[in-house]
Amino acid sequence: FPIEVMKKARIHVLPISDQAYKVLRQQYEISGDSILVFPAIFSKKSSGMLSPSTLNSMLEYIGLKDVTTHDFRATASTLLYEKDYEEAWIEKQLAHAESNKTKASYNHSKHLKQRRKMMQDWADIVDSWKTEENINEKNKCV
Repeated sequence: FPIEVMKKARIHVLPISDQAYKVLRQQYEISGDSILVFPAIFSKKSSGMLSPSTLNSMLEYIGLKDVTTHDFRATASTLLYEKDYEEAWIEKQLAHAESNKTKASYNHSKHLKQRRKMMQDWADIVDSWKTEENINEKNKCV
């Protein structure tokens, strides 16, 4: 992500899964000549970017009133920690800054290869939630 859109005003390199790449590729083809992959079609702003509240409004619209986009980040973080991924990889993927100032000034590693695998595992987990078998298993527990 470019500096302009990041909270801490620094570039964020984001390894993604095959599934995320496929969605982004399809959306890029749909968005046509736009420099934005997900342009705000009805935006009155000159930037044409989605408003930060757009996705939260969509979640509310589909009945998930107590869910925010930030909850997806928290869920991913929790489950990746549960799967024993390295803290540095998870925190880097979430664009969290290193709190230890000395460590931050010396360690500039991005862990791109490891984070790419981690994101693929995460996407596979999310995909598994939508299988009929898992849906049936969840219904048995209710």
